[in-house]
Amino acid sequence: MRSGGRRVDESGAAASSALGDTGLTLAPAEWTLTLHDLTFTVRESARRRTVSLGLERDGALLILAPSGTEAGVLRQLVLSRQDWLYGKLAEKTRLHRPRREREFVAGEGFFHAGRSYRLLLTEKQPEEEALNLKGGRFQLHRAEASRGRELFIQWYSDHLSTWAKEQIIRLHSRLRVQPSSVRVADLGQRWGSCGTGQAVALHWRVALLPRRMAEYVLVHELVHLEHHHHREAFWTRLGVLLPDYAERKSWLALHGAEYDL
Repeated sequence: MRSGGRRVDESGAAASSALGDTGLTLAPAEWTLTLHDLTFTVRESARRRTVSLGLERDGALLILAPSGTEAGVLRQLVLSRQDWLYGKLAEKTRLHRPRREREFVAGEGFFHAGRSYRLLLTEKQPEEEALNLKGGRFQLHRAEASRGRELFIQWYSDHLSTWAKEQIIRLHSRLRVQPSSVRVADLGQRWGSCGTGQAVALHWRVALLPRRMAEYVLVHELVHLEHHHHREAFWTRLGVLLPDYAERKSWLALHGAEYDL
């Protein structure tokens, strides 16, 4: 909040600027606003009539506002645009971090639940799955290496489906609305979705994420069963179920692109 010649970010830090020895103060043309894990540079201008949010080329968050705009007004705007902001951060991260496709060769690392496991190529054994995780390694039948991506996606999908159903059982008493089904699919750039008929979908890549981040994706979609939007009521309810959701969401925007095949 700001009052008179002071500027205060959402964590409570305050600063003042004096004009010589006259005792007069001037509102700064540029100051910072911190909300949860997001820090914005606020640039004020007497010429502006509206407030806008954006990202600098280096990824820094920016608010352009008319002179004297109260921090509370900016805070409400940021809360209403959180999903857009994190989406832009994730997009910028993807563009500046070239994706490296995994090779299905011995020694290659593959994520599961946030941990990287080395791949071991094996000879096929009777009654053994073509791909499994045991002994601290992913084990893939050598003859199936050409189908490696397909087999990994199926393995991730099966394990994520089981995990998600277990989590919904665990959360059952805390949820106001229950999902009719949970499916795992390739959702493109989305981690999850909430469709018609109270159905929830998760991207198979969620299986690669650290479990805390996978939990965020799942709970985010479960809250959408109750609030079909990203307005303040949605974030308030999400905060009840996951008090540190902002930290998890920020981590996912900055690091999620690393978790892929």
